[in-house]
Amino acid sequence: MDAIQADDEIERKPANPTSECMEMLATALDYIEESSPKQADIMFGQFFKAMELLEIMPGIGTKYKNGMRKIKLGKFRYNIYYREKETEIEVLGIWHTSRGTDFEEP
Repeated sequence: MDAIQADDEIERKPANPTSECMEMLATALDYIEESSPKQADIMFGQFFKAMELLEIMPGIGTKYKNGMRKIKLGKFRYNIYYREKETEIEVLGIWHTSRGTDFEEP
């Protein structure tokens, strides 16, 4: 069995960012792009790599509160907050770690 066949057998739940999450991501990318367009591109890519990971391993994140979990966004000081539902992974937002642990579901 090759790697492609093995990957096809993995059960996936789609990771769906909410509109609020996408707004948070856009704000973060705009801020980073002011000083480094290259880093903004890298962060954008890391975000979608994290979505792919959550689709196959939704339990990877640290338990947070109210049924939410969080994972670190690559090398950046942001966490991604999400909730596993029956048929999908609902990605609720991203939050810079300097803002503390007060992320609340939008």
